[in-house]
Amino acid sequence: MGSAADLAIRHWNTTPLYISEQERYGMYPWLPEAAEFSGHRGEQVLEIGCGTGCDLLQFAKHGARATGVDITPTHLELARQRVGNLATVVEGDGRSLPFPDASFDYVYSHGVLHHSDEPNKIVEEIFRVLRPHGTFNVQVYALVSYFRLWKTLQHGRDWKLWVEDDNIRDKVHIDLYTGRSLRGLFAPARLQITKHHCKPWGVLAPWFGWFLVAKGQRP
Repeated sequence: MGSAADLAIRHWNTTPLYISEQERYGMYPWLPEAAEFSGHRGEQVLEIGCGTGCDLLQFAKHGARATGVDITPTHLELARQRVGNLATVVEGDGRSLPFPDASFDYVYSHGVLHHSDEPNKIVEEIFRVLRPHGTFNVQVYALVSYFRLWKTLQHGRDWKLWVEDDNIRDKVHIDLYTGRSLRGLFAPARLQITKHHCKPWGVLAPWFGWFLVAKGQRP
């Protein structure tokens, strides 16, 4: 079956996540604020799992010196086309980042950690490449959410096959997180955790949202 990384490469090479900025932030209207796109002007920002570069471009547009890393060749190609010379896109694995220690002020990752079967290695790398007092922002799927319930009611125990694309049945590794499991994973860093994305009942997102957003500082 292959490792989680192999499954991810195979899936997103076939079905790259290329959508417009308007589509992405229409789908996730909470994301620009949660990601802090406008809050890192002049800083060295790293996005782990930059995909096709939509979020990476936002950091660059707001004045960050932005670098994105991804393991999927098709994503790398599309990200470079999207960001042009506004940001740097590098091939690399979040478990072994191709950067020196203390290279970045801010590390961001949306929807990536939960696809890894070795998340502890990614966390170690986040801490390694952050400068002293550097901050991170990691966004993962929540164990308790409306979306998981909805998909389970639709598809039963095979619900995970329908998470990433309703039309493609490629298997990808998916872990679901709680605030407690995230705090254990990132210890000894202290986390600020919020919950987002509960369409069409946005007011319920703090309890039943699909994404957990964990923010903290290098310990």
